[in-house]
Amino acid sequence: MTGEDDSLRATLVAADHQAATLDSGQVERHAPPGAGTPVDKEIVKRALFPRRGGPVRIGRFTVLGQVGRGAMGVVYACYDDLLDRKVAVKLLKHAAAGDSTAAQVRLLREAQALARLDHPNVVKVLDVGTFEDRVYLAMEFVDGQTLAAWLAAAPRTWRDILTVVLAAGEGLAAAHAKGLVHRDIKPDNIMVGGDGRVRLMDFGLARAEAGAAPDELAGPVASLSVTRTGAIMGTPAFMAPEQFLGEAIDARSDQFALCATAWEALYQQRPFAGETLATLMASVTAGALTPPPRARAPLWLRRVLERGLSRARTARYPDTRALLQALRADPTRRRRALAAVAGALALASAGFGAATVAEQRTIAGCEAAGAAVFADWGPGAREALAAAFVATGADHAAATFERTTPWLDRWADAWRDTADAACRAHRLESTWDGEQYGRAVDCLAEARSNFAALVRELGRADAASLTEATAAAAALAGPELCADPVHLRERPMLRFDQRDQVLGVRDQLARAGSLAAAARYAEGLPVAREALHAAAAIGWPALIAQAELRAAGLAEETGAYPAAEAGLLRALAAARAARSARLALQASTELIYLVGYRGSRLAEAKVWAESARTQLALLAGAHPLEEAGIESNLAGVLYVGGEHAESARLYARVLAAREAALGPDHPRVADSINNLASLRYVAGAVGDASRLYHRSLAIYEQVLGEHHPQVATTLNNLSLVHEATGAYDQAIAALARALAIREATFGREHSLVATSLCNLALVYEATGAYDEATRLFGRALAIQEKTFGPDHPVVADTLHNLATVRYDTRDDAEATRLLQRARAIYERTLGPDHPSTISSVVGLGLILNATGAHAEALELLARALPRQEQALGPDHPAVAHTLLGRGEALTDLGRPAEAVPELERALAIRSATEVQPEELAEARFALARALWSSGADRPRARALAEQAEAPLAAATGQGATHARLREWLAAHPAP
Repeated sequence: MTGEDDSLRATLVAADHQAATLDSGQVERHAPPGAGTPVDKEIVKRALFPRRGGPVRIGRFTVLGQVGRGAMGVVYACYDDLLDRKVAVKLLKHAAAGDSTAAQVRLLREAQALARLDHPNVVKVLDVGTFEDRVYLAMEFVDGQTLAAWLAAAPRTWRDILTVVLAAGEGLAAAHAKGLVHRDIKPDNIMVGGDGRVRLMDFGLARAEAGAAPDELAGPVASLSVTRTGAIMGTPAFMAPEQFLGEAIDARSDQFALCATAWEALYQQRPFAGETLATLMASVTAGALTPPPRARAPLWLRRVLERGLSRARTARYPDTRALLQALRADPTRRRRALAAVAGALALASAGFGAATVAEQRTIAGCEAAGAAVFADWGPGAREALAAAFVATGADHAAATFERTTPWLDRWADAWRDTADAACRAHRLESTWDGEQYGRAVDCLAEARSNFAALVRELGRADAASLTEATAAAAALAGPELCADPVHLRERPMLRFDQRDQVLGVRDQLARAGSLAAAARYAEGLPVAREALHAAAAIGWPALIAQAELRAAGLAEETGAYPAAEAGLLRALAAARAARSARLALQASTELIYLVGYRGSRLAEAKVWAESARTQLALLAGAHPLEEAGIESNLAGVLYVGGEHAESARLYARVLAAREAALGPDHPRVADSINNLASLRYVAGAVGDASRLYHRSLAIYEQVLGEHHPQVATTLNNLSLVHEATGAYDQAIAALARALAIREATFGREHSLVATSLCNLALVYEATGAYDEATRLFGRALAIQEKTFGPDHPVVADTLHNLATVRYDTRDDAEATRLLQRARAIYERTLGPDHPSTISSVVGLGLILNATGAHAEALELLARALPRQEQALGPDHPAVAHTLLGRGEALTDLGRPAEAVPELERALAIRSATEVQPEELAEARFALARALWSSGADRPRARALAEQAEAPLAAATGQGATHARLREWLAAHPAP
């Protein structure tokens, strides 16, 4: 699922056509948590002498143990009860500074600075709050080591160290791009995760660059430790001269600190001598570098660091990005091939063997193979892409370019490193044989083709497709699998006798994939079908399966669900012929969603899920993202089937897996948060849903931009929360912003604009502004009929919604006419047994019941019930709507004894599932009426009605039902 939770909603009495949308703190790890770890005294006191039972908690977080301590606070490993995961919580110490208010402001500054960043190499803030007058900061929990601990754990080469420094520098460059200065770069603020990902942490001293003011050095200068942070703004051993001199701080001060950190890591000594603050300050401000004791790193690298450590700011690199470019520009790589040839005679004459020359040639050749990707993504391609983005005329073009290029940079770097490593494994280390290396080369070529196709397609973007650029770059499949021996063994070998034809088809599939990533589905589908035709002519099953998968995905996006399902089944057959477990897994995973979520064939979708799980289990190794894909699609199916608790459990697992694999700020992570929020919403946990929606909104805004269509989708979801709490003004404001985003992106006549109009109309309907709701629905209907034609299910959805408004205004005849038209469209397009068709039949029955035509209503509901049970299962919440209508019709017909079993079952279904409180109250009131009228159990009838009173009084839009209940209670006193 994509996280797109923007389905049309209707509120025709109990004919529930509404669908809520679906689809870790950095720590200073000086000691492991557990016995013997020093812990904050206040928390120990509460743990030993609790005022109340239960575990020690900070807000909603359960404390597991302390994992770090810094100048401003203590860091605890905690358990997040809401999202079922481990996080790190930094709690401000009472004595962090003389002025506790100032200390709190500094910690909040840390949270605000981090919340503005979106980068894999920067720790992610998850929550901020207060705990007993102390500020806390909840962050992603990184299971790893500080740079200092990582260096001490094992011998590290200079290349290993440089890799970490470069990653930290990428995070720092991202901060600088946001106008932030870190002010305290040092080894203890760089974390190397167990997964190898490097993160920059502890932005407690960060503030906006434009407002960065000089700070005074405090305390006795002669005795202050050179590693202390707190009284002065920074850690002296890594501070730039301007920090010592009280001058303004900027990004070049951080550049100095990063170079000082790299110097200490590489040479095992600090760049400037001084055991006291006074002597250190004298060395730094004089620019008196201490020569390293031995050549642990190349001279060119030392020269780069020396420039970054220059006394004068203007002598350093212009910015952090320029520093990183210099750190990557190893001149020996450019000279190595020529040096190997030119020095061969000299080496031979000096008595060295030819093996050394050959090794140098091999290394140079592997590095050159890795650098080939920069032919697709070099300075020229970057400049061309920037110009293409600006040429779209979109206001957000420059911002989109800044958000998109880091994903492309990281992908190109990963491809280079993977190609270099594969080459060395075969040609230098001889750990890979020729077949395995051949598979790797083919895998890398295909990955590069996909990358190059996306870059080309982004260069052709228009204002509408530009909004998908960042998400498309983030969604590129990483090339790292091309160095995984298990994956390579499973990968079908390229047929070299048809190499040119195969590569031609791959290029077409890459273009179709890039068009899909840019949301240009109608353009991509013919390209994919042409590639499929060419693949069939070649006859290679693996290629046919890939083409079928691509074409099926595009067909689904265009709404051609039967064609998409047939394509996936053909892809599965081709994958079997190719003996490709991965391609078969991909087809089965997509079938879960298509059959279950799109087609509402729930039992069949669960069979596909079990099949996919079996296929995954047969693959060697761990595949967390593939497993997350299966569970995400299955969670969507369970949601449709009303199994909300299990759906929420799966979505939480998917979220944890994606965060671990992709980082906390990836768009797919935001999709999972959005889905989980929807489940919390339908469970009635509106506060949890609001927090989650806001979190996903923040990720989308930071990663994709404030004007991205996915932001509009999340604003739509957030409006559901506002509407549920009666905050209609906030709901209207959110939906108005979503509408403006979609109109600016797609134009006023786009189908997504119609969706926003419908959602806005529904809120106006809830406020009683029926004329405005009718106007908005009418405009949406005109767009949809023009876009899809008069007989499309989306048109029927809007007719259904219009029927609710006419019903609200007591225009029962017009409501019936609209609903009958919607029902006819559903039957023609989706079939008589589709849930939407059944919902319209139930709606008609409920209208008839409300107008007094109880017998006719009972007949319609009787026809709908078995179809509904067959499609959704006997315990689906929608079945309760139908049972409730039948029970009320029987009661009003004077047959209450027959109504009681129907209403008992409706109440049981609603009690066993997570529904809104007022829905449970409605079922209790209906059963109370039937029980009383039948004379079966009047004390229970009175008790049920009393239970229903409070939820109906508190619910918005239930005034009439509540008044009816109050009248009934007054007329039916307790026996």
